[in-house]
Amino acid sequence: MKKNYDFKRFAAFLALNFCLSLAVSSFFLFFAGRHPLELAFAAVALVSNTLTLCAAVSLPALLLFWLGRGPLLPGALLGLFQLLLVTDAGVYKIFKFHLNSMVVNLVLTPGGLDSLEQGWGMKLFYVLLSVSMLAAQLPLWRLSERLRWSLSRRSARAAAGVLLLFVLADKGIFAWGTLYDSVYITRNAQLYPLYQPLRIRSFARKYLGVKLDTEVRGGIDKRYSGLVYPLAPLRVERPAKPLNFVVLVVDSLRRDMLKPDIMPETWALGRKGAVFTDHYSGGNCTRFGIFSVFYGIYGNYWFDMLGERRPPVLMDELQAQGYDLRLYASAKLSFPEFDKTVFARVPREGVYDEPDGADVVARDRRITEKFVSYLRSRRPGSPYFAFVFYDASHGAYGYPPEFEKFKPAANANRLALNKDNIGPLFNMYKNSVYYDDHLVGEILKAIAAAGGMKDTVILVMGDHGEAFLERGRYGHNQGYSPEEVRVPLVLYVPGRKPLVSGAMTSHLDIAPTLMPLLGVESPPSDYSSGRSLFDASPRSFVPCASWDTAAIITSSGTLEMPLEAYKGGVKAYDSEYREEGKKAARAYTPLIVKFQKEASRFSK
Repeated sequence: MKKNYDFKRFAAFLALNFCLSLAVSSFFLFFAGRHPLELAFAAVALVSNTLTLCAAVSLPALLLFWLGRGPLLPGALLGLFQLLLVTDAGVYKIFKFHLNSMVVNLVLTPGGLDSLEQGWGMKLFYVLLSVSMLAAQLPLWRLSERLRWSLSRRSARAAAGVLLLFVLADKGIFAWGTLYDSVYITRNAQLYPLYQPLRIRSFARKYLGVKLDTEVRGGIDKRYSGLVYPLAPLRVERPAKPLNFVVLVVDSLRRDMLKPDIMPETWALGRKGAVFTDHYSGGNCTRFGIFSVFYGIYGNYWFDMLGERRPPVLMDELQAQGYDLRLYASAKLSFPEFDKTVFARVPREGVYDEPDGADVVARDRRITEKFVSYLRSRRPGSPYFAFVFYDASHGAYGYPPEFEKFKPAANANRLALNKDNIGPLFNMYKNSVYYDDHLVGEILKAIAAAGGMKDTVILVMGDHGEAFLERGRYGHNQGYSPEEVRVPLVLYVPGRKPLVSGAMTSHLDIAPTLMPLLGVESPPSDYSSGRSLFDASPRSFVPCASWDTAAIITSSGTLEMPLEAYKGGVKAYDSEYREEGKKAARAYTPLIVKFQKEASRFSK
């Protein structure tokens, strides 16, 4: 009988800890925004997510209670859990993301905590709060003695039913938000620690017949925005003779492909313009690479911009100045969701992202023909912006037979790749780049034939790179090796002298370079984390982003940092991308502080 009596009291103890966790986690409501719909969702998700976390820790606590026949061990575990919740809330306030090993590394490194610029008052408050979370277990255990008398099977079932309704409502509301593009729901997916959103888009499209690729209309009401972007209204003095802008992107184009035998057309353009030989993408995959080109800010803002359907100020300014916006892509611009971020306000009639063609070779050819046709038929005197995105060099490495220049070239089983057999696949990749460069050449010829070399800014670049086991990795989005993140960049600006720059540059520098050509006089720091490409002064690092990690890249090494708790620890690499010991990560502490400040500068 005593055993049942004790477990009933322990159930009351767990219930009290749940209430304490709920009180701590309610801190995140301050970051949810103020729209009624998202406040309602955030409140429901608060209960649901807290319940999930508490359920996970309750199981080992129950085991400790059973083994120890007392509250000491489970109380210590639950106190530690409450302490972690408080710590995570503090981390979120500073960094705008949840507790992970990057933060742990920063705090444990001598001087790291001081670099966060938190005063002694704040540190003392955290210490006292932490101690109180641990000490709270004793009064909670005592209170459970009285609470157990009100516990019955009927009340327990009723409470469980209500909490289950909160979980179902949370997941159901989020699934509805993703289906119907409710930004007030979806932008809160990272509000709570370890939150697990329910996304059913693919299921709904396949089995329920829900049409998902409709044109995006509108965005978030700025009264409810969580962003301060730009930091101040732009100061613009529009040029008397506006320039045209053409951005040509070859998917997965790594830096060492810019050679006269592989990319002769782009190489020839580089002889007339600027070539940046130590240039880095802002991401190791398409999503964050293209994002960094147009926004010029850190990749972690992708989720905020997507959540609010906020286009970059570069695109807004082009539209404000009456530019004819034209987009040509071999693959749909709805995944990644560039139609809801970079090009959110581009009219659909200017988008050509469903070219007819049996394969990527035909589709790349088709978007080239379509753009060349536009150049020949467009009305003179009206400025235009064009974005052309080639896909042949992405994954399939497609090209017509007559472009098989590099041999032997053959496909391979990706699961059986090794350094001995990857050569023919690498040759396929080079042939696909050679083919896309040929298409780039056709566009350059069409621009020149229309007299556009006098008034058209042209960029040719990769969105990210591609590794072929040089350092044990294949493809991209695997890490931050030079093959994955260093890309070519050729920039032609009419009237500017040719240049070969060896300075460390980034995709984040592209928007600050183009904006002044539109007459924007505001400092780049108002809308970007980059600087002009032509600023050759030394920089401490360039950032690079992925889904749940980021990297600080310097001339002497790379620090890979997790942005989510489940991604493990920080990793430091030398200049040859060889992993170093954990002690090497400590040298990056001042840069981590700079990184975190910039990663939250445009957030409220």
